[in-house]
Amino acid sequence: MKKKIQIILKKDHLNLGEIGKITSISRGYALNYLIPNDIAEIATKNKIKHITMFKQIKNKEIKNSEIISKALQKNLEILNKISIRKKIGEKNNIFGSINEKDIKNKILKYIGIKIDKKQIIINNIKKIGIFNIEINISNNIKCNIQVNIIPINI
Repeated sequence: MKKKIQIILKKDHLNLGEIGKITSISRGYALNYLIPNDIAEIATKNKIKHITMFKQIKNKEIKNSEIISKALQKNLEILNKISIRKKIGEKNNIFGSINEKDIKNKILKYIGIKIDKKQIIINNIKKIGIFNIEINISNNIKCNIQVNIIPINI
């Protein structure tokens, strides 16, 4: 009888690893603790094959999203500057403020790519002038764009 068996983790475990990891542990630990508490299951050939297939699919999706993110970054770097016209009042203050929705609509208008307003990091803009905003395309890809606020009623 084998002293160690292979298991697949169903839940994150501090000592063993994260979900989906295949590891060899002692038979008693697996049968008496991990499997009854629904932390792990016994690894069979089909289950191992199934998990490796899902990992390959996930890696392909990550690569595709990186390619799309880099293409979006190139388009945003080409754009580089957005101009928005707003009415002004006293002391060069604009009526209202510039928000993520305004930036999102201008990007959609100029390059035809729809981005989520949660990706746009913008300070409170209430005056005319040039401001820098940051767009988080993905976890590790960011792009900076200048926003030029131009007065209408001069």
